[in-house]
Formats: sequence, C-alpha cells, structure tokens
Amino acid sequence: MMELVYEAFSAPNFVLSILLIVVFLYWLMVIFGALDADLFNIEFDADADIDIDIDGDFDFDVDGDVDGDVDGDVGGDGIGRGVLEFFYIGEVPIMILISMLILCMWAISVIANYRLNPTGSVILSLPLLAGNLVVSLLVCKVFIMPFKKMFGALNKDANAPRPVMGRICTVTTTQVSQKMGQAEMSSKGTPILINVVAEGDNVFHKGDEALVIGKNAENGVYTIAPVDLK
Repeated sequence: MMELVYEAFSAPNFVLSILLIVVFLYWLMVIFGALDADLFNIEFDADADIDIDIDGDFDFDVDGDVDGDVDGDVGGDGIGRGVLEFFYIGEVPIMILISMLILCMWAISVIANYRLNPTGSVILSLPLLAGNLVVSLLVCKVFIMPFKKMFGALNKDANAPRPVMGRICTVTTTQVSQKMGQAEMSSKGTPILINVVAEGDNVFHKGDEALVIGKNAENGVYTIAPVDLK
C-alpha cells in the first residue's frame, strides 16, 4: 500500500494524482449537495450550434453569428466537430468524461512509470505521458459507452420534434435583439435550446421571459416577443 502511495506521488505521477484527488473531492461535494452536478456543462447540438455554459454568468455561444461573449463558426464537417462526436461530448456530462479520463491516465501512468521508469525520471516520463493520453482517450471512450446509452435513454426526447410556437422561453444569452441569441424552454428531458431574435426594437436580457411567435424557415431562427400579461 505504501509503495502505491509512494509511486502515485512520485514526480512523474504527482500532477495526475493531484487531479484525481480534485475529481474525487468534486464528486464527494456533489454527493453531499455542496456543488451542483451541472457546474460545468457542455451542450452539443449536432444540427446548429455548440453551447458551453459554465456557471458564474459566463456564456460561450458558438453559432453562425457573433453573440455578445465568444462566438464563431464551426463547420458541420469540421475535424473539431468529429472529435466532439467521437468522445460523446454533449451526450454525456463533461465532468463524467473528464473524471474518467483522469482516472484512466492516472492508472496507466502509475503502472507505466513503475514498469518502464523505475528511477522516476521526469524526462523519460514525458513520452510516456504522450502515449498515455492517446491510450487513455481510447479506453475512456470504451468505458463511457454505457453512460452514453444511459443518458440517451433518459433524454430520448431531447432531439425529437416538439412544438415551440406559442410557448414561453427564457433568454440564456447576455442579450437578444435583432442580433441573434439563445433561449430555452423546459421539457421532460433536457431543456429545449433555440436560436432567437427579438421582434422589432425589443431587447431581452439574460433571464427574461419571452413568447415565441414566429420562425424563419430558412435558418431555423425563432422570433420572440414580450409576454403580454394583460
């Protein structure tokens, strides 16, 4: 046991051991309710956009138009998109992916350095780390498959067509005007995320409620208007 502890905190494995401890503490706090399990969440929409939401009033929206914080264009057939789909990003919570990757890298690093780097040389550990990353990504993909199926079953209606027109939505981006932003509405599974623009000169801010009144058939962007309570 002490030999394992010594090896885990040797120079080649020290950083990964610290990361593993951080991951363990994160899930411990999630279990006891000290942290929200969705503290870090990435929603990947295969049709139109990538929405990255990190708690703390930071919004990163990757769409065809630049919106407020950080926007850009992601080609539908791009390499980055393929990588996201390959590793189930957006289909499985990002913290599960990160946790599994760190666990795999830590285990492989401890074994590899114990067998191939008994002197604990940092220089020799670098190529081992590179190979470790590649192997861990592939191993992680295999172990994540059951989670993909589980979350797919739980949210099987997430990509199903649902009525949007006439429903109340909540703005999730910093601002929505004639400049496109995003809004969401509740559903049985994950919230429905839609691209929206405001009707006329209306301006909506994050957290505002609005009514979906129209849709542009060409680009799939919805039009929202103030909720009339009268």
